[in-house]
Amino acid sequence: MHTYTRNDAAGRGSTRVTKRGAGVGRGLLVGLIPLELLAAVGGMTIPLTALARHLYEGAGFFAQQQAAVLVLSVGLLLSLAVFAMAIWRVLRRVAAWQQSGAMAQANAALWALSATALLVVLPVVLALFLPQHPAP
Repeated sequence: MHTYTRNDAAGRGSTRVTKRGAGVGRGLLVGLIPLELLAAVGGMTIPLTALARHLYEGAGFFAQQQAAVLVLSVGLLLSLAVFAMAIWRVLRRVAAWQQSGAMAQANAALWALSATALLVVLPVVLALFLPQHPAP
């Protein structure tokens, strides 16, 4: 990103002005933010589930199972909320880029969001189309 300093006419100091159109790379990185956040929440949910199972170790299998289901359910709801908010923010940024004329950044972010959607939906599609019990 190009940055230059412009002196104020009144002599009050200087202001930083950034040049728009930083490029396709920034658009790709912004478009991948929802996927990164989803991976982070999922990465935190797995150890928390193991911790919950360890804390309920002496209480028996059913208590461990309920604790694990509770932690995984909260993790799923949290990841859904974080993912939706991240997509909403990225789409707002894309709209701002489109209005300002930075079409390359906007298009790159939309392509990255499409790749994110494909990566999220792919396991579900594979589970639907691959047989669970293959014929002998």
